[in-house]
Amino acid sequence: MAVNEDLQLPYTMNEAQLQNPYQAAVIRTNVNRAIPTFIPEILDESDLAMGETFKSTKNDVLVFDTMTHLIARISNRVIFGTEMCRNEGFLREIVRFAETTPLIAPFITWSPVTLRPFVYFVMSTLLGGKKGSLKFILPFLKRYTDERASMEEKPPIVAEFLIKSAPPQETLEGIAIRLMNINLGASIRRHSIFITQALFELALLPREQLDDIRLEIEVALESEGGWNKAALLKFKKVDSVLREAGRVYGLMHFALPRFALQGCGLDNGLSVPPGYRIAIDMKAVHFNAEAYPDPEKFDAFRFSKLRALEESDTKYGFATVDNNYLPFGAGRHACAGRFFAAMELKIMLAHILLKYDIAFLPGMVGRPQNIVFNGAIVPDPKAHLIFSKRESVRADKF
Repeated sequence: MAVNEDLQLPYTMNEAQLQNPYQAAVIRTNVNRAIPTFIPEILDESDLAMGETFKSTKNDVLVFDTMTHLIARISNRVIFGTEMCRNEGFLREIVRFAETTPLIAPFITWSPVTLRPFVYFVMSTLLGGKKGSLKFILPFLKRYTDERASMEEKPPIVAEFLIKSAPPQETLEGIAIRLMNINLGASIRRHSIFITQALFELALLPREQLDDIRLEIEVALESEGGWNKAALLKFKKVDSVLREAGRVYGLMHFALPRFALQGCGLDNGLSVPPGYRIAIDMKAVHFNAEAYPDPEKFDAFRFSKLRALEESDTKYGFATVDNNYLPFGAGRHACAGRFFAAMELKIMLAHILLKYDIAFLPGMVGRPQNIVFNGAIVPDPKAHLIFSKRESVRADKF
């Protein structure tokens, strides 16, 4: 119910997203199992997309916008395949959908129920709704399903997993909207925020610390024979930067939003009446000094140091959820796509660090300030970084 309140799914997508959210089970099972086979695809598209984006020796990059479009292209390599991920029209529309849906939804929520269809019509006309993306996805799915019956081997893409798991009554438009939902929630929106926040912090680090991260990446790739799941598990410093970005900046001011279906009492004597919406103050958890010493400080290596101290490969990982780390939720309702997020973002950040030096524009002091809207935390969309191609022989090796 809280998700519907946040995104107004019956209007921005369709009611079936709530009635039978089978795409979450597909992500939790098929997609997570396919991560090892996705790695070479994500790496290949990262190399191609970044090579086309950062063409010059020195590139002035509008960070959040650039990362959003890179994420859209790279993610959709394994969602739809090469045809769609390199279609600029589709990428433009799916990014527009991912960016505007969280902006449109609050206006629907604030409107009387009888006016909500009209409000969505007006807002989607002005900002962009689902129709733009559907114009590209529906013809693709029609061609794909026509050809699918004669395929000897089905491609390992998310669209195939979803088609295979769809109930008999599901329509092509229903599948298309679920693929848009995956782009919104499990890909473009979250990933672009995480990687932008991480890049801002990496740009502030001394050269020696950046070189330490690069060395760890190179050693992992050499010891594991290239880019694979085992190598990514050894990117502990990259992973630590991402987790610390999630701790300090997160995605929202509030975590675990829920509706109380029945009244309940709290330990402090307060009571929650039925029908009320409740959430957890993210900052109170993430800046708890008992869990995180010196919590106001962004310590890029906070979690890699903890993992080394406790000799753990999984605890304190970017995709690991616990009571003190809530960007991906908690418990059985934790984000099903967080393992895909960890894989993709670690590949992208590692690729950037090996191939480029990153720095703020001359005269820039400190990191850009975030923007907050309706509780959502978004990196400064006007902030720039300089991406300079590294001239190291080792940079070309990987």
